[in-house]
Amino acid sequence: MDETPATRLPLFVDGLTIRRIGPDDLRDLYEYWSDPDVARYQLWGPYSSDQIEAMINAQVDIKPGDPGLALVLAAELDEQVIGDCQLTVTSVDDRQAEIGFAFNPRFAGRGLATRAVAAVLGFGFVQLGMHRVVAATDVRNERSWRLLERVGMRREAHFIHDCFVKSDWLDAYVYAMLEQEWQERHSMLAAAVAISEGMA
Repeated sequence: MDETPATRLPLFVDGLTIRRIGPDDLRDLYEYWSDPDVARYQLWGPYSSDQIEAMINAQVDIKPGDPGLALVLAAELDEQVIGDCQLTVTSVDDRQAEIGFAFNPRFAGRGLATRAVAAVLGFGFVQLGMHRVVAATDVRNERSWRLLERVGMRREAHFIHDCFVKSDWLDAYVYAMLEQEWQERHSMLAAAVAISEGMA
């Protein structure tokens, strides 16, 4: 697989725009990346404004498909970033990737996070050529693992004391999805996430 495949962004999916983050997103990202409740079950944060600005700047040099580097994609609704997904290619040869996400709780309960995660999974499978995408979540973060199940990811593991984070041992669920499984469950998104817009 080419390490820098041709890709198309932004994506337009059911009222959401999926695009790369940029400097103009600082205020929207700060609204939830600085929120202790949002960061509670994450490995990061809460972040300061300076930390967020540095992360935005670091994204400039990351190309979609760069192995080992998290590509941060914003989910935008009505010109406001309501959440983001991070997609990291973990193995080029084996076509493996990992997805993570965070969303502004002000927009919860509307199915927006589900749509965004399904679309970013599609970006990974269709445009980056991934075969398998995994996600790990704190077992206490029920909203996160229920979202993963809604998009069709399967729980493959339950790790006890997987890592020591924020002065506590973390137990983690690991979920995964194959390209074929995404195609079968989300065929209606194929055109939206294709490299050439409108092509399935």
